[in-house]
Amino acid sequence: MYKQISKYTHIPLITCILLFTLTMGQVVLSAQKTGLVSLLRPLTVVVNSSFISPLVELFGDVSVGQKVFVASNTVLRADPDTRICINSETNLQDNIAFLALRNQKAPKSKCGELSSSTGERVSIAHQATIRNSKIGNFTFIGFRADLNNVVLEDGAFVLHGTKLSNVRIGKDRLVPIGAVITTQAQADALPLKTEANSQFQKEVLEVNEEFAENYSELYEQEGYDAVTGVTPAPRTSWNPQPVEPTLGNNVQLEEFARIVGDVRIGNNSVVGRRTSIRADEGSPIIIGENAKIEDRVTFHALKGTSITIGNNLDTDDNIVFHGPLVVGDNLTIGDNAILFRSQVGNNVTIGTGAVVVDVTLRDGVQIPDGAVITTQEQADALTSIK
Repeated sequence: MYKQISKYTHIPLITCILLFTLTMGQVVLSAQKTGLVSLLRPLTVVVNSSFISPLVELFGDVSVGQKVFVASNTVLRADPDTRICINSETNLQDNIAFLALRNQKAPKSKCGELSSSTGERVSIAHQATIRNSKIGNFTFIGFRADLNNVVLEDGAFVLHGTKLSNVRIGKDRLVPIGAVITTQAQADALPLKTEANSQFQKEVLEVNEEFAENYSELYEQEGYDAVTGVTPAPRTSWNPQPVEPTLGNNVQLEEFARIVGDVRIGNNSVVGRRTSIRADEGSPIIIGENAKIEDRVTFHALKGTSITIGNNLDTDDNIVFHGPLVVGDNLTIGDNAILFRSQVGNNVTIGTGAVVVDVTLRDGVQIPDGAVITTQEQADALTSIK
């Protein structure tokens, strides 16, 4: 039987080998002729039941588990002789820097001697920076948090605008908004998180597990153009009928800007490079006319909430706007600021590096550089332009 089959198949087989050889010869000759070497490799957008945005900046030895979601314009960079490990059911939001650096200390980890790693069921919020750190299971890291050579034990809850270096944060410990923790004594004195914190973590994980599945499905069905640029959001349990973004007249989008879902941007606005406006969870996100939005700014909202911003928004770079959020006209906001869960009047100025969470700001308020405003008493004490 074998001889009979081979009798009729050896000619096509030889033909295929000859064609392959000729083709490879052409490639080699072409490479020799031009002096170029291809860097092409298969796209790793959907891998291991995980979604890695095509807008992610990826370098080095990076491994992911299952049901991981990595949003647009995040940086995953492992220097030579280092490694990054992102374990299952973990999410990294927009414009995060997740780094393994070879010239700095790193905690011991199964991932590698010099590495940055997460456990399972980890949420890392927009624009956080992680360097050479070991992140435990069921942990949360907030907006623009900065971790350097840090161990987070299981269940740790790190809030927005914090800076942690060379410390171990204990199991289920809570790092408050804007805290700077640089000694182990400070770390050991931190309070425990609440049940409400744990419930919030679970809700964030549930949302992002759907994102991992549904963005992957969208990519596999419709391709690259469906998960980059200006597109509807994927279908989800809370958003079964996705809609296209609405851009007004003369709206200018810089390279790698990502606009998703029910986003409405007014006339004569500019959206900077690698800025992300994602109405795939909370929606709509409405931005008025004449907005000047710089680079790597992130707009996003919790499920069931939205963002509304008036006319003449003027931002610097690397800012997080997160809903629920209502803002009036003429907001000016500096580099590296955070604005979350607040109501903001007209003609407000927010300084560089300021953190504003869960307050109401009256008209004309000025927030100094680096201020952390998290109570209404602090907000009411701010000076305003008359």
